[in-house]
Amino acid sequence: MAVGIALQIWSSGPGRAGRQYALQLPAILLYSLAGALFLFSAFPDSLSEGKALGFSLGGSAGFVAFFMLASFGWLSKTRRRDELAAEVKRLSRENTALRRQLSGARGLERPPEPLTESTRYDVPLKNARRHRLGVITGDLANVLGTDVWVNTENTRMEMSRISEPTISATIRYYGGRRDTGGDLVHDTIALELAERMAGRPRVAAGQVLVTGAGELGESHQVKRIVHVGAVEGEPASGFRPVIDLGRCVRNILIEVDRLNKEGEVLRSVVLPLLGTGGGNSDVRKTAESLVAAAVGYYRSHPTSRIRTLYLLAYTDVQAAVCRAVLDLEPGLADSSEL
Repeated sequence: MAVGIALQIWSSGPGRAGRQYALQLPAILLYSLAGALFLFSAFPDSLSEGKALGFSLGGSAGFVAFFMLASFGWLSKTRRRDELAAEVKRLSRENTALRRQLSGARGLERPPEPLTESTRYDVPLKNARRHRLGVITGDLANVLGTDVWVNTENTRMEMSRISEPTISATIRYYGGRRDTGGDLVHDTIALELAERMAGRPRVAAGQVLVTGAGELGESHQVKRIVHVGAVEGEPASGFRPVIDLGRCVRNILIEVDRLNKEGEVLRSVVLPLLGTGGGNSDVRKTAESLVAAAVGYYRSHPTSRIRTLYLLAYTDVQAAVCRAVLDLEPGLADSSEL
């Protein structure tokens, strides 16, 4: 009886919407079994006889069979209720995501505002809660405690000048050694990246190179920098994002997991919105591509040691769009259940 009550309470939770009524079947069977055990223990001379499915049953078996048939008859009518509950849950999730999307769209009517506070939001994958996807807001320079920073670099692996408002410049400046006046005196990460290039003029689109974190290890608890060729440049034409952003994500995660297998402990990765720094990309489409690729990687690598992958949202519009994309991604758990 106690197990039946506990099961019924559990099956009534919001996370079981769409199958609440069906889950009550074992609870009802437990109730009938408890009643039969009690009745025929307290009154051993009691009789209960009947027929079920062509078999003659007597005693406690007949009592249990009666409740089982009655419960099956009741549950056969609940399928439509479960379908309606599942539909309500789906629409509620879409409504939440669309509200966030509308919030981001309204933001497009005015210049996006940079977020000064670094906050985190993440949700687990369905049926794989050890792996999570999320969003970190604000300037990368304010992000502390993530093991890997991804540098969205050009395919020539030429880091930005430290005065430019880019991810590459942020990593280059804070990863280098500076004097007491804040001037860069040793270009630690850029020099190591040049060594990794080994004289090559460029890398293939989506290829990654890994360097140390330089001074970021002490100041921001970063262990590794993964540089990915996410944009391609042409003379007099500027830069454009590579076509296959999903390949960039997969190559990043494969390389981080390779380092994990070699003994490093890299559990979290922060990934900027690849190729959107110049303002000439569709933020929503980019976020959808990155999230889909990450979910696909986790599904095909269930033993991955990377616990959390964060998208970096620098502005309020980027944050709203990323939240909406995470809410609508079918491979992630419903945030309302968390």
